[in-house]
Amino acid sequence: MADGWLPPTAPGANPPPRFDAPPEQPAPPRPEPPPSGPTFMRAGAAAAGQRNAAAVWAIALGITGLALLVLSLGSLFLVTLPCSIAAWGLAGRARRQIESGATTQGEGQAVAALWLGRIGVIAGVAALVAFIVLLASGFDFEQLRDDLERELDERRERQDGGGGNGVRTSLGQLRAAAVAWLPR
Repeated sequence: MADGWLPPTAPGANPPPRFDAPPEQPAPPRPEPPPSGPTFMRAGAAAAGQRNAAAVWAIALGITGLALLVLSLGSLFLVTLPCSIAAWGLAGRARRQIESGATTQGEGQAVAALWLGRIGVIAGVAALVAFIVLLASGFDFEQLRDDLERELDERRERQDGGGGNGVRTSLGQLRAAAVAWLPR
């Protein structure tokens, strides 16, 4: 065997390890002395790495407003409209903060919250208009509730009478939820 001979390596393999003495490390740099005068920073420079709180709140309010509106079938428009309006306003504030350089994060959240706020406001106003039209036309909410209860009772009787085990269907559960939400 020749001195320093190593077996061949496989194609694409790393080179074989060497067991020589480690190279000498350079001396660590000495710290610079602090500046003698005050240091000035731009106000937004410190906040550039932080989360954009306005964007986070805007997306939370936008999702909450739209989800409540959908889950309540429009009946909670008095709660969801302020949530959606606040989401729209906070999203605008978050985008202005990003454009001014106060922060660099939250652009996607701000855009999503802006659209959620817009959709929530439009849907909330539509629910408000529908409610006003129903009231103005003399719609009887109590009669609707009674009709839904009667329909639900008939379905339960048919299920129990037909040899069923009394398990309500998802349609029956949805109607029961609608009956519970309607005013007495």
